[in-house]
Order: sequence, then structure tokens, then C-alpha cells
Amino acid sequence: MATSAPKQDAAELASKHFRNFDALLWPSQGSGAVVADSPAPPAVLVLGGSTFMGRELVQRLVAKPARVCVVNRGRKYWGTDDPSNGKAARLIADRRDAKSFAHLLDLATRRLGTRWDLVADFSAYNGDDIRAALAGLQGRFDKYVYISSDSVYEVSAWAGEGWSPRKGTSGDPYVAEVDSERPADTTTQKRLRKADSYGDGKLEAEEALAAGLAEHPATSRGVALRLPDVIGPFDDTLRLWAYWHWLHAGPDEPPQVPDAKAGKRPRRMAECSEDGGKGAQGGYPSASANSEDPVPLSFVYSQDVARFIIDLLSLELPRDAPVCDAVNLACEQQPDLCGFLGLLAAAAGLPSPPKLVMKAGPKTFLPSVDRPWNLSCKRMLDVYRFKPTPLADVLKSCASWFRDGCSEFPRDALRAAMKLPAGARQPAIQSAGLTCTPSSSSSSSESDSPSEVD
Repeated sequence: MATSAPKQDAAELASKHFRNFDALLWPSQGSGAVVADSPAPPAVLVLGGSTFMGRELVQRLVAKPARVCVVNRGRKYWGTDDPSNGKAARLIADRRDAKSFAHLLDLATRRLGTRWDLVADFSAYNGDDIRAALAGLQGRFDKYVYISSDSVYEVSAWAGEGWSPRKGTSGDPYVAEVDSERPADTTTQKRLRKADSYGDGKLEAEEALAAGLAEHPATSRGVALRLPDVIGPFDDTLRLWAYWHWLHAGPDEPPQVPDAKAGKRPRRMAECSEDGGKGAQGGYPSASANSEDPVPLSFVYSQDVARFIIDLLSLELPRDAPVCDAVNLACEQQPDLCGFLGLLAAAAGLPSPPKLVMKAGPKTFLPSVDRPWNLSCKRMLDVYRFKPTPLADVLKSCASWFRDGCSEFPRDALRAAMKLPAGARQPAIQSAGLTCTPSSSSSSSESDSPSEVD
């Protein structure tokens, strides 16, 4: 049954919400030649897609090629409201109006005239968001990829137990997909929800997706990508760019790292190695090499997220997997913050290891979770056969983009530098060749809202 919404004139509705829908037609209405009887490219619906990971995915999809429809509020990021450069269809819709959002997804799917091969959802933050999308799609898709977060583990039963090492484990444990089970008692659930509402909402969205997919188990499948801190070009959080600035600011006020002995996290079983903690490589001594609690940081490259999703277009999902499978998608190397900053300094062509200062209450931008154990990458590697980009290569790419971004996006470069402590800001700004009043014509993000909201 079609979703209902306030009646609007068809022409008015089309002009207000639909853009460039000819991009979904096949044979193509463009100038490119079409081989007779050639199969239609895959049809992909991207919820979000204005910036960062979504931007990368959309650009890769249209180059594949695929027929792409991007659904967002039409806001401008990094100088454009259409990162596809006119090659994707666009649906202007606000997810906060659930009934209208569902109705517009229904109309867009009717216009497509067939099932979506894949839905990539970057903008759902809770169960209601997912339910609105499923109401509009009505099962007319093959795969639904939900961009979730490793923050779901922050509201797990294990987190409720204080992340204490499990009985029967030897060495440092790993956090696997099965470890997202919520606590049995509601009191602990409420406490964890209050401490991390974002993680609670993301897990709720996963649960809603699994429940919705259970209604169409023979035709539709889902994958929840549990992402740690995402790094790469066009990152609206500016966190990694801020660290790049800080490392360039000089030794007078160096980057701050936690004094582990003053921390409250569970003590890890292994001492901090000189390469930045368990799993790190590259020989960058850590300032916390003698501390008792080197907490690992997990990252994923934004381009790896796009690559994984595109691979799913042609990949048959595991037959024995649940109808909504969960996958930790991350770089294999998971250093502590000191080791990570050493890797970033080397990637930027700076002396490594860099000078760092330990503080009980440091100014830090990473990590965004409290989990003291490494993420398990086993399912990503063994089941999905996905090989992530090595962290050192990711950081080289990011450092190069930050360098160029200081001239291409000076307003954002300045915003990143302004995140630093007062004593490091001016040296960082001078090192990057920035001024405190960049040109108003600078191409940059026009919103301070979180990444992928649109």
C-alpha cells in the first residue's frame, strides 16, 4: 500500500522535490552510446550523500557507472550541493518529517519502475529513521547497507560490566560483532543510554532494520557497517585536520596525550610497545611507552567505506548470515594515540616520533569511544574478503589533502586550526599560510551539523 501524505499538485511536488530524475532512465537519455540489449546499470539509492563518506560513494557510483538517486535536504557542503556534478538524480526530503519522507521515497521508487539494487543509508540515527525509510521502500530493494558505528558497543552488556576481560581469554580480547548484545537489566540499559545516546540510537536503528527485513527475508537483506572513527577527505568534524595542524605548530606547545596512569579505563594485559600499541607497525616510539594503559584507536578510511559498499553490489551475501548482518569495518592496525600521531607526523613529512606531552586531562580529538580493546576485523577479512587500506597509506593521503586543502578550503582549514589550544593556534595558522579572515569566496562547508546528516 502506498504511503499517504498531504496532497500536492504533481507538478508542484516534482519541482519542489525531484531533480534530474532522467539520470535513472535506461537506456540513458544522455549523449553516451548504449549497446543494444545491454543490461541496465545497478540502481542505488543513497540516503545522505552530501558530504564525506556519502560524497565519496556517490562519485564512485556514477563513475562505475550506476544509476544513482541521492536523498537529502539539499544543503551545500564544501562548495556544492551536488557532489555528483549533475550525474545523479536528487530527491530533496527531510528525514525529520517521517510521513513525508516515506511518501517521497515511495514516489521515487515508483519513478524508478523497478527494485533498488542497493540502498546505502548514511543519515539514520535511530529506529524511527529506519522505520520511515522502510515504510517508503516497502521491500522494493535487494540490499540495505546501514552506516552504523562502533559506538553500539558502548551500550553493550560488556560495556555495562566495565569492559572487564572475559573469563577464559588469554591476552587482550577483541570486540567482535556478537558483543553488541544489550544488558539484560533495564537499569544498566538506561545508564548506558544516558552516557552514549548516539550509540544507543545507532543500535536501535540496527534493531529496527533487522525487524523490518524479517518481513521480506526471501527478497531483501541488510548489512550494518559498524565504523570506528572515519578519516579521509571532506571530513566535516575536522578532527584529523586539527591534529595535522598541531603537529605543524612546532614543539613549544605539542599535542597532548592522556596520562594513562591517571585514567579510569581497565588495565590492558600487554605493556605498550614502542610501535604504538597492539597491532601497530612502523617503529614510531610512543610517549606512553612506560604507561600501563595504552588504549587502542580504531579507524576506517572513508574511501574504504565506499569501496566496501560498491563491492556489495556484486557480492552474494553469506547464506548463513542473519537477515541483517553486522560487520566491523576498520583498518587492521590499531595503535594508541601516541603511535597514531607518530604515523601522522611521518605521513606529513615531519620528524617522527613527534614531541608529545602527557596530561591527566588532555585536549584530545580522538578517540570518540571509551572501549579499551581492539575491534575484531575477522569477519571483514574472512567472510567478506575485504582488505582495508593500510593505516599508514590512509594517513599519507589525508596529509596530502590537508596540505592542498589549506589553499582550496581556507575557511575550513582555519576552523580546524582554531580547535587547538590557544598557544598552538597562531603557530599552526602561520605554518599553514592561513589568515584569520579568509576570503568569503572560499569553497567550504556551510553547516556545522554532523557529517552525513544530509
